[in-house]
Amino acid sequence: MFHPELNLIANLGRFLVNEAKDSAYISLKNVHRAFIVVIITQGAVATQHTLTLKQATAGAGTTTGTDEKAPLVNSPVYYNENCGLSNLLTAGTATLGVYTTDIEQSRTKMVVFDIIPERDMDIANGFDCISLNTSDFGASCTGGVFAILIPARYAPLPTVYAD
Repeated sequence: MFHPELNLIANLGRFLVNEAKDSAYISLKNVHRAFIVVIITQGAVATQHTLTLKQATAGAGTTTGTDEKAPLVNSPVYYNENCGLSNLLTAGTATLGVYTTDIEQSRTKMVVFDIIPERDMDIANGFDCISLNTSDFGASCTGGVFAILIPARYAPLPTVYAD
């Protein structure tokens, strides 16, 4: 169980039916580690979905970040392409923040991006905000994304906000 002060869950956004979606940016200031959790309910359509992390210097009040760019390195990612079969996550790699699901249909899928801002983001140049972009889910798929934020030890608690 999380201590109440550490239970920091920031809502990044939700994906609507038949729409490509760029989620809002959240700030990772004073965050030691962030887990970006994506859940997709794949309907009766055999389509791959591309999930793309983007970093920015600010959210700029829209879903297009200021100086938006890809993460600096290949980040760890954990995935389960069929949550109805098992609750185990498989370790993988998101190549510069990009992960593509399989095409299997009628499944619930989960992808967890493991972000350490100092490792994955251009913190030295002010890139401290992160977002997730998705490909078009099609008419029979839905999904959502949220972040679990772990504050740095001995640092003030992160200010959770989204543009």
